[in-house]
Amino acid sequence: MSRKKDTIKALFERKFQCIRELREKIKNRVQKDKRVRVSLKVLLGIMFVVGLYLVFYPFIPEIQYWLLNKDREIYPYLTNLQEQQVDEGDFGGKEIPDENRIVVPAIGVDMPIVEGGSENILNLGVWHRPGTGTPGNNNMVLTGHRVGYAFLPEDIRNSTSFYNLDKLEIGDFVIIYWQKIEYDYEIYDFEIVDRTETSIEGQDGEERLTLYTCHPIGRNDQRLVYYARRIGVEGNE
Repeated sequence: MSRKKDTIKALFERKFQCIRELREKIKNRVQKDKRVRVSLKVLLGIMFVVGLYLVFYPFIPEIQYWLLNKDREIYPYLTNLQEQQVDEGDFGGKEIPDENRIVVPAIGVDMPIVEGGSENILNLGVWHRPGTGTPGNNNMVLTGHRVGYAFLPEDIRNSTSFYNLDKLEIGDFVIIYWQKIEYDYEIYDFEIVDRTETSIEGQDGEERLTLYTCHPIGRNDQRLVYYARRIGVEGNE
C-alpha cells in the first residue's frame, strides 16, 4: 500500500513539475513577446520620425528663409557696405575671417569657399571651380548644393548652401572675403541654362562673379546662374 502511495505521489510530483515548467515557458514567452512588441514600437517610432524628416527636410531652408531672412539682410562680418551702400541691415560686426568665405546677406548665406578637384568638396562648403578666376581677376565661379540630405547641423548647411539662390534680385549684394580682404559685388543678371552649358565658367578677361546651383530643386537637369559685378568699394584688410 505504501509503495502504491509513493508511486501516486511521484506521479503527481512529475505532473506538477511539468505544469511548473510549462508555466515558466509561457511566462518567458510572454516576456519575450513583450520585449519584441516594445522593440517593434521603438522601431516604428524611429521609422516614423525619419520618414517625417525625409518628407519635410527639403522645405526646411525655405521655412528658415521666410522666418529669418525675408526682408532682413544679414552681414555677420565687418563690411564697407555698412557705411557706404546699405541703409538697413543686421550687422554682426565680427572681424573679417581668416578663411575665404562668401556672404550673401539677402538669403543668409555665410559659407566657407573651398578648393578641390572633385565635386565631393561641395560637402564642405561653396566650391571655387578649378581654373576660374579670383577676386579682381577674370571670372570667379562659385557653386553650391541646392539640396541634399544630411543630419548634422554643419552638414545640413553645406548641403543646402545655395537653396535660396532663386530669391536673389537684381541689385542684391554678394561679399567675398578672400585672403582677409573684402570684395563686394552686386547682382546684375541671372539665367537658367542646361546642365551641360560650359560658357558660364568662361574666362574672357572680364572681372565678374558667377554663382550657380542645380535647378529645379531636387533635380539636376539645369543650372540656375547669377552674375555679379564688382562695385566701387576698395578691398579692406
